[in-house]
Amino acid sequence: MKGKAKFRITTVIVQREIKNDNSLDPSYITCITGGGGHTLIVNKHGQVFACGLNTKGQLGLRTDTEHLVFEKIKSLDKYHIIQVACGWDSSLAVTKDGDLLVWGSNAYCQLGIPKRKVPFTSIPLKVAVPHVRSVASGLRHSAILTKDGKLLVCGNGRNGQLGLTDSNGTPIAEVDHPQEVPGLNDVCKVACGQQHTLVMTSNGRIFVWGSNKHGQLGVDPTLHSVIVTPKEIVLPLQPDAGCILLSGWTHAAILTDDGKIINWGRNTYAQLGCHEYQRPLSWKPQIMNNIGNVTQLAVGAEHNIAVLGTGRIVSWGWNEHGNCGTGTEEDVRVPTPVGIDIKQKAVTVGTGAGHSFALNC
Repeated sequence: MKGKAKFRITTVIVQREIKNDNSLDPSYITCITGGGGHTLIVNKHGQVFACGLNTKGQLGLRTDTEHLVFEKIKSLDKYHIIQVACGWDSSLAVTKDGDLLVWGSNAYCQLGIPKRKVPFTSIPLKVAVPHVRSVASGLRHSAILTKDGKLLVCGNGRNGQLGLTDSNGTPIAEVDHPQEVPGLNDVCKVACGQQHTLVMTSNGRIFVWGSNKHGQLGVDPTLHSVIVTPKEIVLPLQPDAGCILLSGWTHAAILTDDGKIINWGRNTYAQLGCHEYQRPLSWKPQIMNNIGNVTQLAVGAEHNIAVLGTGRIVSWGWNEHGNCGTGTEEDVRVPTPVGIDIKQKAVTVGTGAGHSFALNC
């Protein structure tokens, strides 16, 4: 079944296995990620599969109708895709050769193309940025990391999330083509929140900019509610080369090589995995003390999914749509096991803004 739905399940609060026609072999899946209402899957062959909402062509299937099952994006068959990122209703992909492909909404120039030329597209388009290493997407902005350690940005910048200012120090409101963020060198990792951006350099330094309303930049929001250019922050321990940098809409996290999680930012919905009274200075980066031995971490808009070394999956945070998979729609205050029967330890997890996936091969 594909194409426009005659019915729709709007919320699934317990786990449900996805059936497919064997065109999408679970054992070959390397990445699952999502946006506001769509999901992309990448496999070891460099193919991309999409499903979900599609009003702006964010599925890349040459149509604007939603799809209830995963369908391969055939127009990407000539490329070998190694990574994808999803904005609210936009999608970006990086090829093995370092090319950048984009599709979906371009209402804020988040595709790196002037919106007057392409307001949206259901056909993946190549953007002229050479030697791309990885991409990240915020709600309405995009960040592009090149193989030589430069960071380029485009899209909405009204809250300083692009790290670009005019001669008066005012954030540039919108950028319609990828521009380099000045003052950064040897960037090796990037993550985007709703209206902020953070990067890590090859020597483990963390720089942040954008909205800091909820302390999501790791800086006291009473002192700086917005940071318009990259600012270095200090963590409780030095990040290692193998760490993973992640961000939700208003909180951020680092998964270290030895399975620890450092997080900071908003904790209204227990995004930090504890009660609010336990982290009164939630803006201050701290190591989570109620979880360890984490092998994978995925961060949604305001929720988190982690895989432990035992193969157990746990979740915490905002759960209005059942996105934590605990069987209720109540926010999950501490890391709580998700009721999935793990037959093997080879598990991949992924999140969208308000939905989650777990792959058990």
